[in-house]
Amino acid sequence: MAVAELSVDRGWVGVELRHLTALAAIARTNSFVRAARSLGYTQSAISAQIAALERAVGVQLISRARGSRFVHLTPEGEILLAHAAVVTSELERARARLSERIGGESAAAVRLAAPRSLAPLLPPLLALLRQEAPAVTVLVRELDEERSLTALEHRETHLCLTAVSPLAAARLDGRRVAIDPFVLIAPDLPDASTASTDLDLLAWLPLAAPASGDAAKPLDDLFARARLHPSFVLRTDDAAALNAVARERVAAAVLPRLLVEPDLLPYALPLDRLLEPREISVAWPAGETLGATTRVVISAATRVGETRSPRR
Repeated sequence: MAVAELSVDRGWVGVELRHLTALAAIARTNSFVRAARSLGYTQSAISAQIAALERAVGVQLISRARGSRFVHLTPEGEILLAHAAVVTSELERARARLSERIGGESAAAVRLAAPRSLAPLLPPLLALLRQEAPAVTVLVRELDEERSLTALEHRETHLCLTAVSPLAAARLDGRRVAIDPFVLIAPDLPDASTASTDLDLLAWLPLAAPASGDAAKPLDDLFARARLHPSFVLRTDDAAALNAVARERVAAAVLPRLLVEPDLLPYALPLDRLLEPREISVAWPAGETLGATTRVVISAATRVGETRSPRR
């Protein structure tokens, strides 16, 4: 069989996949610091990778406005990023074909990422798969939202559970599996029912709420738009702790309904008039060809999500 000769400009031979990964992370986060955090590198390592990439291609790829902490890609950087997406996609296709040749898809595990705020979906999902598709192996990693999307983009995982919306903005395809409304948990608090529809009164309550991610941002944005300074007692991503302070009547908890423990569900007051519900999806890289085992996991996630969505 004839072997095609690869002809590449000598300088471009120095371009490495990790350089392109760093460029994509900066484009996504507009920050060297956040890009480094999302990839598990130090800031100096990301800076060195970008400097090496700029030397290899011979143009400036990153621009920083004077006095700003944020950076953005130059027009040349945007061009290279578009081609980098093609390169990484083709490498993933090569990996998939080699995996199939070595052992077939059935021998491979489906890698699934999920943030902590969606963890309650995982036990019933794994139980359903064990019952109905025992031949399908799923490896689950808990990652924050940004790291989950990064892992998916770079094919470190096959699927992720996410509340990012719209998916197209994150270069993802997906299927909605659940609607998760925000609720106020305040057992025996006289003003709770009024506070669930009155933002000013809600801000006066002693509150407990998630500290980060999709379970926290909508509430923070709501108060910021209204220029209110709520009386937070506890901010943590530990859902058990948030349920506990509500149970002990230390504070009223603002939570996605998915994170409310069963004994407190009777006290859940809807916050529909103040906060839009989370739209939970199972997502995969845009344009990805899905294998049979991956589709089985998607189907199971959809069915589990339907059981957790409130009845309309």
